[in-house]
Parts: sequence; structure tokens; C-alpha cells
Amino acid sequence: MSRKKISAGFTLIETLVYLALFAIVIGGGIVAVYNIIEGTNANRNQAILQEEANFLLRKVDWALTGATSITTPAAAASGGNLVINKSIGGVSTTLTFSTCVANYVCLQRAAAPAQSLNSGSIKVTNLKFQRSTSVPGKPDAITTTFTLTTAQNGRTATQNFSTTKYLRK
Repeated sequence: MSRKKISAGFTLIETLVYLALFAIVIGGGIVAVYNIIEGTNANRNQAILQEEANFLLRKVDWALTGATSITTPAAAASGGNLVINKSIGGVSTTLTFSTCVANYVCLQRAAAPAQSLNSGSIKVTNLKFQRSTSVPGKPDAITTTFTLTTAQNGRTATQNFSTTKYLRK
């Protein structure tokens, strides 16, 4: 009778090789998932900043549309306050945009208390309004610039924003 060697299963070396390959694949998967999550958080912060900036810029645009007079900033000067006289519902109203309570943009209507326009998770810095006087062929304009910063999702994101609104007469 001859003996036949029947091998069933894996050798120890084959098992170690398979375990090493499995560890490499799982490790790569974990790194990929981590990078996806980090990218998502960075994109979320940029989207939050963009939404906040769009809201602030729309408020300034709304206030400047139909303004009867703009008393500050003076021509060719820039600063953190913008005072606009405008008719709202047939009533002449003074609107004041300013930086109030560290890192907030506030809007004050007439003598009412100033209301913060940005959320608490967003810091507004370098708020400036600049008025440019008439250039031949162009109306006066107000340029609004500011920087927004957020530290949500464990990451800090900062972005500068600017827009120019031409004043129609």
C-alpha cells in the first residue's frame, strides 16, 4: 500500500501572508474613509461660510436698493459703518450696518436695538464699506468687504468676500 499525503487547509506561512494582505487592505480602507470624512468636513465649512456671506451680502444689497441717501462712508473713504436712509413701507427709515459685539455684523433700524445678522459660529472681521464717487460713465458705488471664519467640525475655515453695488439715481 502506498501512502498518499492528503493536505487539507493552509500552512502557517500561507495564513500569515493572507492575514498581512487582509491587514493592508483594511488599513487602506480606513485611511480612505478618514480622508473622505475630512474632505466632507472641509467642504461643509466652506458651504457654511458661503451661505453666511450670501445672507450678509443680500442684506446690504436690499438696504442699498432704493436708498434715498447714504450718509457714510464719505466719498473715497472706507470704514466699518454704513448709514442708509430708505423708505420702507412708505416710512423713511435709517438703517445702520456696523460691527458690534466682537465679530458680529449688526443692522439697526432707526432707534431700535441693533440686531446681529450672522450666526454665533461665524466670526466676521475686516468689515469695510467703501464709497466710490462718480467715474465718468459709471454711477456711485458701495463696495462691501469682510472676512468670515468658522471652526466647526474640528477644522478652521476662513474666506474673504467682496461685492460692489452700483447706486442708481
